[in-house]
Amino acid sequence: MSYNSQLRSAILQFSRVTASNERTAIGYLKSSNWNVEAAANLYFSSNNGSRSRASSDKTELESLFEQFRDSSDQPNTMTTEGAIRFMEEIGVELDEATVLVIAELLQAPVIGVFEKDKFVEGWSSINAMNLETIRSKIPILRSNLDNDTDFKKVYKYTFNLALPPGQRSLPLEIAIYYWCLLLKDRFKDHIDDWISFLENKDRNSITRDTWNCMYEFVQLAKNDPGLASYDVDGAWPSILDDFVRHQRSKA
Repeated sequence: MSYNSQLRSAILQFSRVTASNERTAIGYLKSSNWNVEAAANLYFSSNNGSRSRASSDKTELESLFEQFRDSSDQPNTMTTEGAIRFMEEIGVELDEATVLVIAELLQAPVIGVFEKDKFVEGWSSINAMNLETIRSKIPILRSNLDNDTDFKKVYKYTFNLALPPGQRSLPLEIAIYYWCLLLKDRFKDHIDDWISFLENKDRNSITRDTWNCMYEFVQLAKNDPGLASYDVDGAWPSILDDFVRHQRSKA
């Protein structure tokens, strides 16, 4: 079942306060008419010692954050060097798309930067409270990329994550890098042609609209590799129209 933004916020708040998983959060919130405070009180009254355990778990995540934060970083911020060491410690390669799944989970403001409150909130939301449990969640996070709903969320978040400060569009080389990282399996019949096509076009950047429409285009191509159902007179960005014409001319 999908939840609107208000209910999703309540789920995240409950999970952060109680250090419980999403299923538990939804159960208690439904029982409390989606009142976070009432649901949390019900949870703690039903689970002796849970409040102190949740506080302890939060402290452990905060300590973990500080372990990887460089002393020269701004307070409550982990920058690139620490983020790289953290990824290595939890067994995630820097050139795999799981990095983007984690960035979305932790609501990273830019690639390679984590903020303490979001770090604690993000890992708490999936009940990963220390290095051991975080490592145990990595296979699940990797598999999220196979789920259309989770993939779309990560894909759209990546645009903001990769956007250079002060810019409204992605430089082409950055867009290509992340497309290769995210789409190599989902768009495997066309990814090489798409990249070659872009590199030969007189275009230096990719807009948010084109980035978002590319997700829908990949979904179409996934079900229709020959692109026969693509309508060049539809409401697609012109660059996708040009690419489809290019592909059809080769057939």
